Amino acid sequence: MGLLDFFKKKKRLTSSDVLDDESYIKVIRHCSQEAWHQYDVLLAARGYGWKGMVDWASYMSKADLMNISTITYSSLPGSKEIECIESFRQNENDFFKMQELKDEQSSLAVGGESKTLKVPIKIVWFNQTRTLRFFTLFLDDEKLMERYIETMIRRTFLTADAMKLAKSGRID
Repeated sequence: MGLLDFFKKKKRLTSSDVLDDESYIKVIRHCSQEAWHQYDVLLAARGYGWKGMVDWASYMSKADLMNISTITYSSLPGSKEIECIESFRQNENDFFKMQELKDEQSSLAVGGESKTLKVPIKIVWFNQTRTLRFFTLFLDDEKLMERYIETMIRRTFLTADAMKLAKSGRID
């Protein structure tokens, strides 16, 4: 590194990479163990409820997830997850037709392959909280995950605003 390298301007995000809006993400915490990466997200907005979780899962199953291999829910925080992928398949891949998801539960998780990230991903929603959890395989990229999460929250997959960051609001 030469002396002039200290004076070079750092690459900034261009306006095409940034939305003129506040971020829905307050904090992202990333931890990993070998190939698996976990991203815990605290939303800046108010929490969400069960119907919103099922709706979000349905949206993600159509907008980004393919080859969905697991759908689980748990009735109480910390309790054993109950697998219901067969019900999803029997109900024409429609979350709203699944009898298991008619009653409010503590958590809901959906796992499959992300078309956008091109890696396996599992998304977990926790009822009546502002918390989301993402598990990925081999994806050690917080900035890319932040873009993905913003896109999921805003429901902008397959639009011009997909994979863009908000201009401000996130706390690191």
